[in-house]
Amino acid sequence: MGWPRPRRRWLVGALAALVVAAALGAAHAPLLRGLGQWLVVEDALARADAIVVVAGSTPTNEEAAAALYRAGWAPRVILSRPATPARHVRLMQLGVRPLDLQGEARAALEKSGVPGYAIVTIHDAALITESELRLVYGLARKEGYRRLILVGSADHTRRLRMIWARESGGRIEGLLHPVRHETFAPEEWWRKRRMAELVLHEYLGIAALALGISDLMK
Repeated sequence: MGWPRPRRRWLVGALAALVVAAALGAAHAPLLRGLGQWLVVEDALARADAIVVVAGSTPTNEEAAAALYRAGWAPRVILSRPATPARHVRLMQLGVRPLDLQGEARAALEKSGVPGYAIVTIHDAALITESELRLVYGLARKEGYRRLILVGSADHTRRLRMIWARESGGRIEGLLHPVRHETFAPEEWWRKRRMAELVLHEYLGIAALALGISDLMK
């Protein structure tokens, strides 16, 4: 089943506009720089009930979360469980045991100074960021948490804020803590293909959220 035509036109138009903007290159560097910087959200830190490691970019996100834990910003770290990728399913069918993504993340946390008793794992698998944060919110509400620190890749934080606002309804505060990776430099993202792909991915994800399309972007 395809998307309704107005939605398809909106998404195609948004993608085309961003591609054209990137193609303009250095001639419009301030505009392009602004597009990259707008994606990065950073809130002032405050004492929280837990630090949430948003799935992806292991071990960098885990190292950043561990640094916050060691600094005393929260007494525990929450790990989600990414859904098993299709390639892992195929490997298991071939008798090959793939790596456990949540296990890798947990090991990275422990190696970075977070004791096992302070790590809270979510057992239900999440396919996309929306379902991941929905599970995090469910756990936080059950435990009576009032504030979380959400640790995610810098380019992903704008969309994380939008998703958290929708999933939590403002009932639990979520502070965004961006992790800066070498794969994303907001000041010059249009100069490298991988960075441009990240920016396009995020803007399409934001467009999908605005249009109510919940399964477009991970």
